[in-house]
Amino acid sequence: MSFKLFIASTFGLIKSTAKLEAAHEALLADYQMFCEFEKSPELNEYNELDMLLKSATFHQRKKEIQHQVFKGSKEEAQFAEFKKLGRNSRLQKFYSTLESDDLKRFEKISSSEELAKYKKLKEIVHSASFDSQKKKDEKSDEYAKNAEYHKLKASDNIKFYEHFAKSPEYKNYQLIKDSIERKRYEELKKITDSEEFKARVSYLEDKHKWEKTEEYAKEVRFAELKKSPQLVNYLKYHNSNAFDFFKKWDLVFEDRFKSAKLDPQLWLPQSHWGSQSLGRNFSQLGDLHAYTEGRNVSVEYNTLKIEVRKEKTQGMQWQIPFGFVENEFDYSSGIVSTAGSEWWKHGILEAKVKYAPTANLVDAIYLLGEETSPQVNLVEMGVKNRVGILTKSAEGIHAECESISGLKAGEFYIFRLEWNSHSLTWKVNGKEIFTVSNNVPAFKMHLNIASIVVAEPVGEMPHRFEVDWVRFYQHKPKA
Repeated sequence: MSFKLFIASTFGLIKSTAKLEAAHEALLADYQMFCEFEKSPELNEYNELDMLLKSATFHQRKKEIQHQVFKGSKEEAQFAEFKKLGRNSRLQKFYSTLESDDLKRFEKISSSEELAKYKKLKEIVHSASFDSQKKKDEKSDEYAKNAEYHKLKASDNIKFYEHFAKSPEYKNYQLIKDSIERKRYEELKKITDSEEFKARVSYLEDKHKWEKTEEYAKEVRFAELKKSPQLVNYLKYHNSNAFDFFKKWDLVFEDRFKSAKLDPQLWLPQSHWGSQSLGRNFSQLGDLHAYTEGRNVSVEYNTLKIEVRKEKTQGMQWQIPFGFVENEFDYSSGIVSTAGSEWWKHGILEAKVKYAPTANLVDAIYLLGEETSPQVNLVEMGVKNRVGILTKSAEGIHAECESISGLKAGEFYIFRLEWNSHSLTWKVNGKEIFTVSNNVPAFKMHLNIASIVVAEPVGEMPHRFEVDWVRFYQHKPKA
């Protein structure tokens, strides 16, 4: 048993597969949303609004608008001055006189021929050259003028005219008519009666004037954007390194086995050498099974299943010195590979696998190149439960491996292989358990998933090797 796995299992340091998957899927969904939103016009709009709303100009503008009130304003001063002048008694008397019938009558008389004639006769009668003795002679011109003068003087119009001209009302009228007070009052009246002034006062008295501005509309839009799930997600990760993995690695291969059958574009139900040499599968000497051409491979409930059955099966077997010989086997099994589609050099291989080892069987996910050695096992279960690399030589097979026997049977685990030019590192549910630096493959390899029968199985049959998903990442190309 791996000491690391023993310690991790004992102290609960191996994370839950379900939680790891959920965290990965959630982070991936957030990353995809982040990338989509990063190119969106909404983000450009948000950044522009953010810059605007943080600017000193915007804050000053908002402050000015919110502090613009009627009290203390120029408009309040003008209105107060207008009201004060409106209470001035002399101005009040002036406008009372201005609108009176007496003034209208007075002005009408002032422009009449009757008044002009009266004033002319008055001037003559009261002149020094007027002969007062002759005014008693009824036949004299002086008498006639004097008589007409007194007749006019006694008329209602002239009597009214002379009385009104001497009245306090008219004197006040004359005093105020061209006064500064009247000019200012009428100037203010014109101002305060204007629609512009009324609109300005209404604006100043409006407690919600800021909310009616274009700037406020931009504030509202900014707040709306900040509440959007896409922006919340973007701001959450904007200055974070949470997406470093997705930014660094490209997912170049993935199968979640969502279809009803194996995808022929991705998988070949044969080994690379069987496909190349015979166009069909074959078994190695010592194997108790024959590989069928996909009959033992199925996709059920979004899981790849390779089934080992106890049944008589015809198949080809490699036997030295005869080569390929047809033989009858007691067991049938299956193999799938990416030999016809995907080969990789360096990257990260991951698979979610049900850990269900059965004695005398070998369930394995492994990488192979053009040759059968080295074989890099992502996971091997059954006869031996381990991860590592197997290398063939004249002396036999050299295994540089680490046991995984500390895992719980019947549980799914995420096995991970990190492959670079210097090392191979294995992890189980994120926990590093093994690293090798020798014989690291420097060539392209393809993926294989297979079940092998090496002795009479112990346990119920058929046996199923289950894989929930598999994927391969490679470094993103440098920009």
